[in-house]
Amino acid sequence: MPVLTLADLLHQPDAQSFLRSTVASGRFGTAYLFHGPFGVGKGTAAFAFARAALCTGRAGAAPDAGGGLFDAVEPAAPGAPADDACGRCPACKKVAQLQHPDLKFLFPVSGEEKELDATIAETTEAWRQDPFFVFTYEKAASIRLSMTRELLRELAYKPYEAGRRVVVVRDADRMRDDQCSAMLKSIEEPGASTMWVLTSARPARLPATIRSRCQRVRFGPWSEPAIARFLEERVASRPAEARMLAALGCGSLGRALMLRDQQPLEVRNQALALLQPAMRRDGAALLREIQGFNRFGRAGRETLRRVVEFQELWLRDVLRARHGATRDMLVHRDQEPEIRRQAERVDPTEIRRRLMALEEALHSIEGNVTPDLALFSALMRVGDPSFETDAWPAHGAERWRY
Repeated sequence: MPVLTLADLLHQPDAQSFLRSTVASGRFGTAYLFHGPFGVGKGTAAFAFARAALCTGRAGAAPDAGGGLFDAVEPAAPGAPADDACGRCPACKKVAQLQHPDLKFLFPVSGEEKELDATIAETTEAWRQDPFFVFTYEKAASIRLSMTRELLRELAYKPYEAGRRVVVVRDADRMRDDQCSAMLKSIEEPGASTMWVLTSARPARLPATIRSRCQRVRFGPWSEPAIARFLEERVASRPAEARMLAALGCGSLGRALMLRDQQPLEVRNQALALLQPAMRRDGAALLREIQGFNRFGRAGRETLRRVVEFQELWLRDVLRARHGATRDMLVHRDQEPEIRRQAERVDPTEIRRRLMALEEALHSIEGNVTPDLALFSALMRVGDPSFETDAWPAHGAERWRY
């Protein structure tokens, strides 16, 4: 995941405009909170913003903002931007490799405390090497208190090279209460030499005392065509796979990138196969299919979530086809004849009922229930129209909150 410039940010015009105007003015705040859905560019923007703040080659950069003890401070190159990093000065090159001494990066980690240094080093190296690296947390992960305390001790001293120090905290909502308390004093009174940039997909989980002290910068979801175009042009995904990943991403490029190695077409076929015994109302066959697919609990909740999401995409295609959608508007274009047949037989009210049952299953799978039984219950309701649901669940964009 390379460190870009603010000019390279994609599909975030409001955030990009605000950050570039801040850089141009030279009036940096003490703390910022970049919030929005997972995987839409908050982390990329945080490092681009930090790069611009530490850049010594941009027009209008502060004289005290660059150079080591023995480095000559060179004037801005002709044509260097005033609202973005130049990308050529020594400071920019160091930030691009995460080697600038005045750039600090905290992110959640999992595992034993004794292996913390190795885990951080491995993750950072993977981040450097993979241009499409996505931070994922398969186990419980948090920003460790030891990391926070070490950083706070360092903040007591002046920056090494630049006129300011930039601290980027990724997924800041994964801090525990004791970690937030340790960090709060520094965010309240960071001094002129420290700038905090926090990112979060769940800002409501941050203490109000921290949120209230940050300037908030909102990032919105990507459109499906934008994600599909990115996957085709930059990741070399096949068009059919790119469409499916873009739809599954729910506006998140990071999520689409994370799913690209999980054989989405194969999982899609398995998910749709589970609907057959459900529609026959054959409970015994459906339970056997689910247990076999889930390997009797070993496949994990995330696998079952993916099954439900594929089935929701199928119903969305059926609903679109019923209302005159062309082939280009369908995610499952290879199944167009079957989609058209179902669109003629199933009315919108029934499609809505099935979607409600599946959406409730996503909540249940993340709760304190047996995932197999949650999926079994949902699919039986999908196949049996006698079930009724009165309340429509929260919008799909809220799915990242659970």
